[in-house]
Amino acid sequence: YILILPAMGIVSEILPTFSRKPLFGYTAVVFAGVSIAFLGFAVWAHHMFTVGLGPVAIAAFSASTMIIAVPTGVKVFNWICTLYGGSLELKTAMLFSLGFVALFVIGGLSGVMHASPPVDMQQSDTYFIVAHLHYVLFGGSIMGLMAGIYFWFPKLTGRLMGEGLGILHFWLMFIGMNVTFGPMHLVGIMGMPRRIYTYSGSSGWEFLNQLETLGSVILAIGMIVFAINVIRSLRSGEVAGNDPWDGRTLEWSISSPPPVYNFDAVPIVYSKEPFWDQKYPELAHDKPPAGAVAPVAEDPASIHMPNPSYWPIVIAFGATLAAGLVIINPYLAFIGGAIMVLGSYGWVFEPAGPEEHH
Repeated sequence: YILILPAMGIVSEILPTFSRKPLFGYTAVVFAGVSIAFLGFAVWAHHMFTVGLGPVAIAAFSASTMIIAVPTGVKVFNWICTLYGGSLELKTAMLFSLGFVALFVIGGLSGVMHASPPVDMQQSDTYFIVAHLHYVLFGGSIMGLMAGIYFWFPKLTGRLMGEGLGILHFWLMFIGMNVTFGPMHLVGIMGMPRRIYTYSGSSGWEFLNQLETLGSVILAIGMIVFAINVIRSLRSGEVAGNDPWDGRTLEWSISSPPPVYNFDAVPIVYSKEPFWDQKYPELAHDKPPAGAVAPVAEDPASIHMPNPSYWPIVIAFGATLAAGLVIINPYLAFIGGAIMVLGSYGWVFEPAGPEEHH
């Protein structure tokens, strides 16, 4: 559930942009995300009901599994209400966002049934769990991340990704995902356990597993199309301009790609969708207060930027080393910790270089 939160945030940005409407129930969506983050720490044991946790633990985790469906449902219905009555523009980013909502709902429905211990025990350690997991994390997280890539690629690079290849990529990925992971629900119900590399030909699972293999090939083709689209767009993609999607938030108010300092003046925000309200004041829900003064832009040459530094790489190496060594011997993790301390000290006391090096 924690892994799905970034994708939920991405989709909550994209759906209003391509619906030409504000996000329905903004406050409810935010608090639902906080609730999911909190409850996400209390649902993991519904995959361990068969190990003898005891009735109290099983009851607690069953309840949390059921409760987390409430804020999740709040988000889904708010997204649907955002779409309702909107002027929908089915760009690639929008298609991936709609795919995210559809597939995540399927993954959520196959997950909330684990709140019932008898059902959970029947499905435990079978391919039904694999199907549920991938509908949430692939159909959910990865579809959401793909939507974000197509949405913000113009801002990052200054060029649009190809819509034709993007739509082809979406359908290959959407179809391939369902053909790969949909049949896993069935073979799981038929008793196919997880983590096996072979099975008897008389089990009756052969056709569905072959279908899953076909789906994985379709998925692979879709990812190849995506890679071609990225390379082609970087080399010769259409110039995007600053605001190709008629965006609603502040990043679309600066150049594409943005300057290293982002904004030449700290923006003053009066609403949830400041750039949209600035472009269309007649549609603004939250207008600037009377007498509000726009920030004065600084001369870009006078904006001080921090020095480039190699010390963060040293700190990252130390953290990785500590995490790896703790598996071998907890005391060896102090080696990585010492490197992290050294890197932090060097970074903090690194002398400032001349401005021309920034």
